Amino acid sequence: MSRWLVLSLALAAGCRDPGIEKLGGIRDRVCACKTASCAEDAMKAVPVDVTSNHKSQKIAREMMDCLALLYEKERPVTGPDDQSAPAPATP
Repeated sequence: MSRWLVLSLALAAGCRDPGIEKLGGIRDRVCACKTASCAEDAMKAVPVDVTSNHKSQKIAREMMDCLALLYEKERPVTGPDDQSAPAPATP
């Protein structure tokens, strides 16, 4: 019984990955941004040598989702039904 306790404590202590914690911090900064340029600047801190695993991919997806929402919010609204667009010139 004591072996299982020691083994489980060792595994729990070893599961902390500083790279994952750093990615989580960057994700928090990206998602706290109000503009896409702020989020892009925050994403520049992502290290190149990130270990790809389930946790890092989940954090990366969350970062990209936050960035996509900021891009969507900043995208100009134009279209054929937009009343603010100037009317085409008639010959």
